[in-house]
Amino acid sequence: MTRVAVIGGGHNGLVCACFLANAGLEVTVFEANATVGGCIWTEQLPSGYRLERGAIDHGMILGIADELGLGRFGLEYAFRDVSVGAGFGDGTRLLFHRDLAPTLAGFGGLDPGDIEGYRRLAELGTGLLGVMDAFVTPPSLAQIAELGPVAGFDPLRTVLASAEKVVQAHIADPHLAAALTMYGALSQVPPWLPGTGLFGLLLAGSHGHGAGRPIGGSVELVNALVRALESVGGKVRTAAAVVSIDRSGAESRITTASGDTATFDRVVSALDVARTAGLVAEPVPELDEAARMVTSGSLNVAEFKVDLALSAAAQPGQFGHPEAIWLLQQYPGSMARSFGEIAAGIHPSEPAMLWASPSALDPSAAPEGGGVAWLSSFVPARLKHGEWTAAAVSRHAERMIDGYRTITGVSIRDRIVDKRVTGPGDWEKRTGARFGNPNHIDMTIDQMFSLRPGAGRGYRTAVPWLYLTGAGTFPGGGLSGVPGKNAALTVLDDLGSRRSRQAGPSTISTLVRGWRLYRSLRKR
Repeated sequence: MTRVAVIGGGHNGLVCACFLANAGLEVTVFEANATVGGCIWTEQLPSGYRLERGAIDHGMILGIADELGLGRFGLEYAFRDVSVGAGFGDGTRLLFHRDLAPTLAGFGGLDPGDIEGYRRLAELGTGLLGVMDAFVTPPSLAQIAELGPVAGFDPLRTVLASAEKVVQAHIADPHLAAALTMYGALSQVPPWLPGTGLFGLLLAGSHGHGAGRPIGGSVELVNALVRALESVGGKVRTAAAVVSIDRSGAESRITTASGDTATFDRVVSALDVARTAGLVAEPVPELDEAARMVTSGSLNVAEFKVDLALSAAAQPGQFGHPEAIWLLQQYPGSMARSFGEIAAGIHPSEPAMLWASPSALDPSAAPEGGGVAWLSSFVPARLKHGEWTAAAVSRHAERMIDGYRTITGVSIRDRIVDKRVTGPGDWEKRTGARFGNPNHIDMTIDQMFSLRPGAGRGYRTAVPWLYLTGAGTFPGGGLSGVPGKNAALTVLDDLGSRRSRQAGPSTISTLVRGWRLYRSLRKR
């Protein structure tokens, strides 16, 4: 039986391990932390509050969860009608429903041209983004260019343009445009940067499936993945940081920080390519070159989280719909403008943040009468003046709470029972990635599609026994599980598995299918 080591117990590593174990391989996952999950990080407080320190909304992972049958292992999701809300300091509110029709109906106060422009963006997003989870081999820019323009729409030009340019070609209303570009900028890239065009389609292209939240917290996804893996003989080793991979003959020897060793036939690393290259004992020139070429933190962007236990139900100020995830900005474009200040190492001057309430859909997240609020914003990874000391982290947490009041007009200070703050250094400790970058490497155009992670081999590397997965591979960050599944299919394909050939369509056939979908939408 083929033995496979998976390095990294984030959701992609666990998804990869499950697919491999289901195919009959002997799989062991090595995780450096005391618990698996990576950016999925749920904390239960003694007071009865449950905080989502990491990811909260689960979107593309839903299909993979069904494919793995995670419902049999205790995973249950709660869904909502309003997926996303956008709120501004002037009181403007926009609601984005799970389905397109009620979303458009809710835009009744907008100019008809903007409503039609949003419909057009939804069509484009469905055609180009709706098939991303089917890619097994990342497409190249050349293959995208070969598709050519249809009905005045050029996919390559869209990919290379900025998100702002793509959105503003269809939307004039500043609030709607700001909501769309802010949602796309959650990939930690500014919407005015060339090569972010696809991100401008993310929100409009999300209708029809929406996102769910696991009952019992996001950790229930992790728990279900572990149970599914162990049910077919897979193993998970926590507090087992891998420090070296030494290939000798037909076997790879994995050594952990505690000095334990084990041998495997294949190794899949869910770490980024630079950290993976640093583990390989014998130099691999092509892998080392890829490690030198990738960049992480070049835009100086880091995430900052504040999780609040409240004495009352959590509400997004006067905007309502606490079940949604909210894009909050002081002014239209506050998020876009903040990226320039962040690059300079300065705290953004205009508040912009994400708000969500884990207790809104799952009351078990808080004691009766209480609530939980989830706040996330972007900050400089490296400050122009000073360092991210404990005092600096505490001050910025207060700044975020004040910013929430500035946008919503509501102060929540007198309702705070407890809080947890996660600064850039905390994320780095949790994920091991530079500045805690959840994407592992930057999602800039030179590190996307077949250029991600830089080795030009997709999930394979220059040596036939070593593979890559995780957010540092195609299609990138976010809670999707797609890199985990695709890496597993690649391993199985190399091992001659019929299952992988059945499950993995070719890159060009997937592109053509997606393009045909777009053509059909244009004919309606």
